[in-house]
Amino acid sequence: MLSAILHSLCGFYLQLVPCTFFCLYPFLDRFRYPRKRVIAAICGAMVVMSVIFTYVYVVMDIPSGIYDSFLPLNLIFLLTVALLTGIYLFCIWAAPIHMLYTVILVLNYGFLISMLGDWFIPEDYLYNTNFLLAQLLSTALLFYPMLHIMRLARSAFDSPIGLNVWKWFTLIPGLFFATMLLCYQIPMSGGLSAEKLLDIIIRALCVLMPVICAIILRTIQTMQQQANKQASLEIAVNHYKLLAEHTDKERELRHEFRHHMTALSILIQNQDYEGAENYLNKLSQIEVAEATEFYTPHILLNSMLSGYKKRAAEAGIQTDYTIEVMNSVSIEDLDLCQFLSNMLDNALEANSHLETAKRRLSLTIRQKGNFLYFRCENPCDPAWMHPTNNEFKTTKSNALSHGYGIAIMKRITEKYAGDFRTDVQNNIFTVTGYLCM
Repeated sequence: MLSAILHSLCGFYLQLVPCTFFCLYPFLDRFRYPRKRVIAAICGAMVVMSVIFTYVYVVMDIPSGIYDSFLPLNLIFLLTVALLTGIYLFCIWAAPIHMLYTVILVLNYGFLISMLGDWFIPEDYLYNTNFLLAQLLSTALLFYPMLHIMRLARSAFDSPIGLNVWKWFTLIPGLFFATMLLCYQIPMSGGLSAEKLLDIIIRALCVLMPVICAIILRTIQTMQQQANKQASLEIAVNHYKLLAEHTDKERELRHEFRHHMTALSILIQNQDYEGAENYLNKLSQIEVAEATEFYTPHILLNSMLSGYKKRAAEAGIQTDYTIEVMNSVSIEDLDLCQFLSNMLDNALEANSHLETAKRRLSLTIRQKGNFLYFRCENPCDPAWMHPTNNEFKTTKSNALSHGYGIAIMKRITEKYAGDFRTDVQNNIFTVTGYLCM
């Protein structure tokens, strides 16, 4: 009995655990509920169903070579899959087409594992020991290739590619999978040679599908990386334009300051003190009007904040800054520039879809110990922010060259071992993040 229990549990978990893991992997940061609760629910459902499955398996005591008695076990297994699918759909916040694409890939992976195990050790008994060992070896061999495909899928899901395009991408593995299932239903009337040929076709389809999907996903990732580089260059160029304008203005002020000092010196030498006083009053008014707003001694941040304040004012957006940053931080200027620029660009774009009276932007940047904390809030139009399935989209004309702001901020956050979150509540879009210095 102990041997039967071990066989049942090992077979049950070998089939379900890897597939469940790969279904969840692309969406680990998109759970509707705390990650621990979701994983606990999945593990709990799996444990309960494994106990039921094992009980039926031991009671049935299926002898070698008899397959008709597998129906109750198949029903329990399918019920387990349905239960896990329900939890999967309920707990993950993602576009259904992305989830369907993932499920098709994982189902193909499950078939490939079973076929590899059956290829090496023909199955003549449900969860035969040798078959379980072969399946365990197949799972180990294919784990990292499948993990690589899931990483590519996760990156591709973060790209601004439209859901309609993803429908075509999903059609490709869907057709492969449907063809493979159809081949299983073809009656064998050509003898052993026809059976072997059909078996080779099925295995070839099962191997070819993930290869093609990996090529497509890799192409999407390459396009995304190129777009990220282009976006980074555009941000860097805009940043250095701001710095150049700021530097030119400072030079102009210094130049004017020398002229003013010369004029004052002449007035004082001529003992025209009243004229000198009037000149100082006029000079004071000019300086106040031309002075750059000061938010922080950090030159880069101050320059960017001033530039975005001006852009916001021109767009009729009320701006509220709370800045508590010293004159230096241990974050590369380009990363800091990209992070803040994307955050504020998204806020300005969201405001552009609102009535002028509703436009506002609230930004907080605080330096706390070894962390630099960011929080940006702005009102938004839910129809624009969540057009379908809670997916953010860009409204710019070239979607392939834009819409990478959040992806860039996530990448920078990972680089500095920080945290990044977005949230929409009561028509208020909030971005929070911190970078470890």
